[in-house]
Amino acid sequence: MTSVQIATPLNFSAVLSSLSKAPPAVSPLPSSASSTTTSPIIKKLDLNVPNIRLSYASDLSLNSLYIPRDPKTIPKGFIRACGKAGGYAPRPVWDSITNGITPWFENKDGCFIYFNCNDSHWWIDSEQGAGLYLAAPNGSLLLPPTGGWMALTGERAGAPKMNFV
Repeated sequence: MTSVQIATPLNFSAVLSSLSKAPPAVSPLPSSASSTTTSPIIKKLDLNVPNIRLSYASDLSLNSLYIPRDPKTIPKGFIRACGKAGGYAPRPVWDSITNGITPWFENKDGCFIYFNCNDSHWWIDSEQGAGLYLAAPNGSLLLPPTGGWMALTGERAGAPKMNFV
């Protein structure tokens, strides 16, 4: 006699309930915050990782100080890019391209620098999540290289330089 296994139907209310208990990608505003403020608070990563000063980029919005961020937190620009690319869920995509250990870095405008494990390159993205520059690691997966950046158009002219502060 052959046994037949019948698949249990998916309980969507249980799935939604478990998803609603998942930690947010960014910290919510404290209850004392003004109701007109809508931007989330992202805490500085408490590791012995230096800030990055980026300069000489042809895109002037990139030239500024970048603060290390928790690798489990998803950059807002990355979330925007996932939505524009067809509504992909940001968490599984972010988790598939990052290692969960290497911090990413963000400037005051939301531009960000991160290590992509899929192609083994560091990326500099705009605040909208558009890739602008990439570089191969230079001996470290914890910190991006200070030079060797190339625009996605293949040009090295106007590519940024970094120093650690």
